[in-house]
Amino acid sequence: MSSDIDPSAHEDAIGTTVEYDLGRITPLMSRRYARAVEDDNPLFHDAEYAREQGYDDVVVPPNFLSAVIDPTAGAPADELREDGLDPTQFPIELPPEAILMGGGQDLSIHRYVTAGEHVSVEATFTDVYQRDSEQMGTLTFMEETTEYYGDDDDHVLTCDETMIVGDRQ
Repeated sequence: MSSDIDPSAHEDAIGTTVEYDLGRITPLMSRRYARAVEDDNPLFHDAEYAREQGYDDVVVPPNFLSAVIDPTAGAPADELREDGLDPTQFPIELPPEAILMGGGQDLSIHRYVTAGEHVSVEATFTDVYQRDSEQMGTLTFMEETTEYYGDDDDHVLTCDETMIVGDRQ
């Protein structure tokens, strides 16, 4: 249960940073994501059009970067939580019966990434706290700030994200 999480027990984790690579973003990755979110902006699909606008290749939709949950092959199926998530992805241990919900993202775009760029990531756990909900009981909120860097360690995106841990009803 979410109420089993003790935020004070995780205060030492606040401020910890994990670094990893998303790798080189290909034009195909960019186009597939844009198509999946039904964004027909020609910057995301048409390299010639993007070059006419001053970019080196197709532009990567900015929310693509923050949508990548795990750039690796992921955990084996028998190690995943019931909801399909890798339990090691989170800065605190989640009770097995708890559910994880997105609580929102605030994206600050510093510049657009274009296909062919290598992207690296620094994710910092910034807070954990609880609030009571009339409908779902105690909810635990985890906050993280993720910084994305393109070629030459150029800062391209900041994502402030809230994840909510609740109880199955």
